[in-house]
Amino acid sequence: MYFPGWRTFWWRYIAGPGAIVVFAALIALLIPALSAHEGNGRQGRWTATNILCGHNGCNEIGTFLSADGGDRRTGISMFGGPDLAIGQAAPAVDTGGDEVYPPGGGDAWWHDLIGVSAAGLAVAAWLWAFPIRVLRRRRLRQQHSDPAVA
Repeated sequence: MYFPGWRTFWWRYIAGPGAIVVFAALIALLIPALSAHEGNGRQGRWTATNILCGHNGCNEIGTFLSADGGDRRTGISMFGGPDLAIGQAAPAVDTGGDEVYPPGGGDAWWHDLIGVSAAGLAVAAWLWAFPIRVLRRRRLRQQHSDPAVA
């Protein structure tokens, strides 16, 4: 099925707004990862308690316990940490995000920064191609059609 203007519709109303949503979500992931990379967060130990496998591979789920014992989080994964067997533990940093990180943040911040940059470029392209360019064309058309404005 073909209808005229489907590419324009897709770009204006699906791809562009979708890129904005992805950009915002990736920034939300980048903040705690970057915080761990900069050495912020609570130091502690993460212990693997379960291994969940699916079609995308396996992921260790575990429990984080801060060094002072005040912060305990269960059912949390470690991004970029070593592969551990159930019951094994590794040093970790909790920055309050959805995951804990190895000391120094591992490479999570780098992956998220690349994603934010790519999504940011897509948002910039969409802003230029749709809202900015369309508004400029309307303004030029209005100026050319109304001699009193010029």
